[in-house]
Amino acid sequence: MKTVAFTVGQALAGVVALVTVLLVTQPSLAGGDEHRTLRLLLDKSIITQQEYDQAAQEEEREEQANEVTKNGLEIKLGGFAEIDFVGDNTRSFEEVIGNRPVLRSNTVGGANSSFQASARSSRITIDVRAPERDGIKSRFYGALDFLGNEPAVGSPGMSSLSFQTNPDPRIFQMYFLVESPAVDVKIGQDWSRFGFMSQYSRGQLSVSATPANMFNRWVQASLSKRLRLTDTLTLTPVFSVERPPQADGTLPSFVAGIQVAHHGLQAPYTGSSTGDVSLKPLSVQVSGVGRRLEANSGGPTNPSGGQPHLSSQTYVTGWGISSSLFLPVLPSRDGEMGNTAHVVMEGVTGAGIADMFNGLSWGVCNPVCGNSTSNSGFGGDVFGQTNIDGGLAAVNSQTGKFEAIRTTSMMVHGTYYLPDDGKTWIGGGYGTIYASNAGEMTCAGTGGTAALQAASCGGAVRTSQSIYVRDSTYYAYAFHDFTPEIRAALMTNWVRTTYADGVNAENHRIQVTFFYRF
Repeated sequence: MKTVAFTVGQALAGVVALVTVLLVTQPSLAGGDEHRTLRLLLDKSIITQQEYDQAAQEEEREEQANEVTKNGLEIKLGGFAEIDFVGDNTRSFEEVIGNRPVLRSNTVGGANSSFQASARSSRITIDVRAPERDGIKSRFYGALDFLGNEPAVGSPGMSSLSFQTNPDPRIFQMYFLVESPAVDVKIGQDWSRFGFMSQYSRGQLSVSATPANMFNRWVQASLSKRLRLTDTLTLTPVFSVERPPQADGTLPSFVAGIQVAHHGLQAPYTGSSTGDVSLKPLSVQVSGVGRRLEANSGGPTNPSGGQPHLSSQTYVTGWGISSSLFLPVLPSRDGEMGNTAHVVMEGVTGAGIADMFNGLSWGVCNPVCGNSTSNSGFGGDVFGQTNIDGGLAAVNSQTGKFEAIRTTSMMVHGTYYLPDDGKTWIGGGYGTIYASNAGEMTCAGTGGTAALQAASCGGAVRTSQSIYVRDSTYYAYAFHDFTPEIRAALMTNWVRTTYADGVNAENHRIQVTFFYRF
């Protein structure tokens, strides 16, 4: 394994060397934001407000000349090409780490390293804005990437070449936003409003989706409005009705929260690996989510009939509380981007909220993700077949009751922008996520054989060797913008998974990525 890892390191060393040469020899390539320059001139009283307004309007006219217009609509196409070179000392992950477990070292995947080269994280966006009509502004936004659901490598017709070069496109975001003087309404697929998701993401290289950072999108209808309390203080309440946590659910999820921001204290923030560097104010949010998880309690289904309680349901409450802080520790002065820094902190606790974290299942697989083709029941003779995603809820082998899986997470992240007008930034952080009762969700059958244990979970296999109870990560990275379009980044990342039987597994990743943003 050391020989393979060394080979991967050699391959990455060449790419890292290229990035280093570019950083050292091309410092003058990075372009600036013209509006930012105008703002600095205005703040230093070099130009007047009238001169600033005229210059800004001229820039906007030039920008609009590059837009496609139809019936008064402004239509912008955008996106980015992302080319990833990724080396791992295990075979646990594809491009996105998420909150998935590191494979145990006594498995083939956990004992061998891998090297990937991929463009699957690239994205295409469309942004449509309508002119203001009767005081109402409206916008449609759609984004498409190439990380859709695909068969695993080795499945019939799926080679490694096909997986990397013929990926499935998927809807990343697709919503419309209506802004009125009274309230803003968003309907469609976007980040969950729980935790004001995406506004407190770690702007690291691995698609931000690493352990303990909430990161997921789905269909919702939300109401919000930013209220100005003083010249520098704003308050934003939000209420959202979002997708139910399971296909067999009968109620949606409900989210409510509030965010307070102080705009007199700001620092640059890049919330994703491809995001623009822009000023973000000091802010804090508190939000909560409530939902219902359901299981059929009529016992195993009987194909020949005679089942008296097919529609009988057992309910358990899912809930979550989140708090986040964006803190400028070296705030911007007069709109400057360089020599600034910020810290992001987030804490979450709840039950039945695993889907808020990308890829989180705790290894607790339910019948829909098992191998059984029969309706053998969910929890033996007590619970019938139930469709619910892994990690949300299951039958507790100690109590025999249907329970929501409890999840607690925390993360802290910091970024420093070098004194080159925000063209180069470095950062790092730590995150951990823990489940206090996932280890109790084993399949305790009536006998010692795996077949009997699997039958008690409707075909799923859950043991203390497959269930994990903690995922932790720490990481460091560096980004540089050569021009507003051309960006490169280097990251190192460690992930440790603790299984229910006490065994730890670790993955070390080195990643180099090049972006072309448009």
